Amino acid sequence: MLLHPYIEPYAPFHFFIVACLFIAYFFGYKLALIGVLISALIGNYFFIRPYVQFGPISTTDLIQFFTFASVAVVAIYVIEQLQRTAYARNMVVKIMKSRHKISLQRENDRLYFAKKQNQSWAILEGILTNFDEIVLLKYGTANIRLEPLFLELAHSPKHVLSQDEWLTLVHPDDAAQLQAALDAKLSLLPQRLSLRFTRDPSLTAYDVIVESNLFMDKALKIVRLSKEIVHG
Repeated sequence: MLLHPYIEPYAPFHFFIVACLFIAYFFGYKLALIGVLISALIGNYFFIRPYVQFGPISTTDLIQFFTFASVAVVAIYVIEQLQRTAYARNMVVKIMKSRHKISLQRENDRLYFAKKQNQSWAILEGILTNFDEIVLLKYGTANIRLEPLFLELAHSPKHVLSQDEWLTLVHPDDAAQLQAALDAKLSLLPQRLSLRFTRDPSLTAYDVIVESNLFMDKALKIVRLSKEIVHG
């Protein structure tokens, strides 16, 4: 209203256009179009002669309204298109970031499983390469598999032993150490033990190595014959 005496001959709806553009930018084109209609009524009532009333519609009033409405609508349309383009670009950027993140996760998973597969294959290769030296295997918490070498060293006539029966073939002192080594947590360093078997008349002590591995997310203990040591 303060500036109206200076801008009336040129653009009485000038600041209404600015207000409609702000509405379009912050709240969208729907409210902006409603703002155009409200601005047309308020502008015609307060800033078009005769003031503070709705007078008869003249050609000048129609030209001013058409100029205001066309400029405002075109500007609102341009702002809406720019907003949609910016939104689409932001969505593309977010999707690209999301796909890049998923790609990195898949690559990390691939590397993890490849490393895990290589480790598993290295363990299997070690078992298969020196299979004749393996005395027994323990996989998981209680799954113990006796190998033919164990039965040979223990002089056992049975080929199938119960879960607790095999311990009776090992000297009591050595059995306790062996059981503790099998139940111990995984360790990078192999543990050396000496095994004697109760059915062996000479009680020959065999030097064995207890190796710890993680195979298929479970603990794998390998008792391997290192060398024979006969104690006099």
